[in-house]
Amino acid sequence: MDEMIDDRQQQAEAAEQIAAAAEVRRQRVELIIVLEKHDEFHLRTRNKIDELVEEFLTVTKDDSTNMLHISIYDRQQQAEAEAAEQEQIAATAAECRRQRVKLISILKQNNDPRTRNKIDESVGSFLTRTKDDIHAMLCDSKDEAPNDSNRDTEAEIETALRFFPEVLSRRGGPYNMYPIQYLAIKAKALSFIPLVARLALEFSLFEEKERGGLLLEDIHLSRDNILQILVRQDVEDTYLNVMIQLRQMGYFNKEDIQKYSLVLRLCECRGISEKKFRFLVEWDPTSLIKTDGRYEQNGSLPLHFATSTIQDFRMVFEYGIRYYPKKKGISLLFQNSYYRTNLVHNDIHIDEWKKNPRCGFGPTPFRKVHVMKVVEDILIRYSDTPINITEALITAAIDKDIHLDCVYFLLRREPDVVMKLMLSSSILTSLKLESNDDNSKKDDSNDGGSSSDNNMHSVNDNDDLMATTNPKKRKRKKREDDEK
Repeated sequence: MDEMIDDRQQQAEAAEQIAAAAEVRRQRVELIIVLEKHDEFHLRTRNKIDELVEEFLTVTKDDSTNMLHISIYDRQQQAEAEAAEQEQIAATAAECRRQRVKLISILKQNNDPRTRNKIDESVGSFLTRTKDDIHAMLCDSKDEAPNDSNRDTEAEIETALRFFPEVLSRRGGPYNMYPIQYLAIKAKALSFIPLVARLALEFSLFEEKERGGLLLEDIHLSRDNILQILVRQDVEDTYLNVMIQLRQMGYFNKEDIQKYSLVLRLCECRGISEKKFRFLVEWDPTSLIKTDGRYEQNGSLPLHFATSTIQDFRMVFEYGIRYYPKKKGISLLFQNSYYRTNLVHNDIHIDEWKKNPRCGFGPTPFRKVHVMKVVEDILIRYSDTPINITEALITAAIDKDIHLDCVYFLLRREPDVVMKLMLSSSILTSLKLESNDDNSKKDDSNDGGSSSDNNMHSVNDNDDLMATTNPKKRKRKKREDDEK
C-alpha cells in the first residue's frame, strides 16, 4: 500500500516537473519573440526592454563557464559597433541591439542546470516587469503620460497589448480604474480608445454588456461611462473623431444617445461643442424632445440645460424648431422642468440664481428679452414651415407638463385662432345635429315597411348623411326636399 502511495507521489511530482519545464520553455519562447519584435513596440516599452536586457545579462554574467564563446563574440561585436557608430545615440542603439542578440542566443542554449535555473528565474521576472510597466503606462492619469498618439503609433501599442492583453482588464493607477478609463481623460492618448475596445472584445476581457470597457462607469470621478466622458470633454475635434470612429466600428449605437442621456450631458457643459451637438442630434433628432430620466419627476430637456450662454440656447432651440417646426418645437420653450417652471416664464434663472448661485447649470443668467429676441429670430428664419397654431394650442392646453404661458404666447401670435376653433366647432356641431334629425325622421317613416324598403331607405339615409356633411350637397338636398 505504501509503495502505491509513493508511486503516485512520484508520478505527481514528475507531472509537476514536466509542467514547470513546459512553462519555462513557453516563457523563453515568449521572451525571444518580445526581443525579436523590440522595434515594433512603442518608445517606453522599447526602453524598458533594453533596461531589462542589460540587467538580465548582468545577473547571468557570473556564470561565464558556459558562455565564454559568447563573451568573445560580444567583444568583437561591441568593437565593430563602436567603430562604426560615431554618435553616442547611435552607439547606444547598436549596443542595445547587440545585447538583445546576445540574450536571444543565451535563451536558445541548453545550459548547465545552475545557469539554466538562474536564466529561467530572470526570464519570468523580465516578462512580469515588462507587463507591469505597460500597465503602469496605460494607467498614468497625467496627460503628459508616455502613451502619446503624436509619438507612439497605434500599431506599436497594439503589438504591446497583443503580447500582454490581460493588462486591459486590470485596475490600477491613482483612481483604481481600468486602462481604457484613463485613456478617456487624457487628450494625447484618447485616439487609442477604439483600439483598446477592439482588443478587449477580441480577447473577451469584459462582460458582453460592458462592450469592451466602453460602458464601464467611473466610480471615483464623475460616475460616467466612456461615451459620456467623450461627450463632456471640451477638446472638440479629438473627442468627436473618437466618437465617429466608434460609431463606424459598431461600438457606439444610436440607442446609446438616449439611454445614456448624451445630448443632455453635452448641454450641461458651459460652451456646448457645436460639432458634437450636431453629430448627436442629426443622428437622433428625438433626443431633443426626450426628458432626462435621472430625476423622479418632470425631467429636463436639453433646452433647459443649454442656459449657460445665449449662444448655447440659440443653437439648441434652433435645432428643436428645425426638426419639429409645427408643434413640438415651440412647446419646448414652455415645458416645465425639475428645476424651473419654463424658460420664458421669468428671466432665465435670474431669480433663482440670485438666491442660490449654484442652482442653475451655468453662472451666466440672461433676461427674458434676450430669450424672446432669439425665439423671434429663429421663428422668422423658419417661417417657410409655419407653426400649426391649432394643434400647438390644443397640445399646450391639455398637456400638464407645458406651462399655460405657451397658450398665451400662441394666442398673441395669432389672436383669431380661438374664433376659428369656435367656428369650426359650431359648424361640426350643427352638421351633427342636422344629420341626427334627418336620420330620426327617416327612421319614423320606415316603421312597418318591408325589409327591401328598409334596405332602400338605409341606402338613402347614407346618401343623405353624406349630403349633409358636404355644404354644397346639403343645399342641393334641401332644395330637393322643398320641391317635394
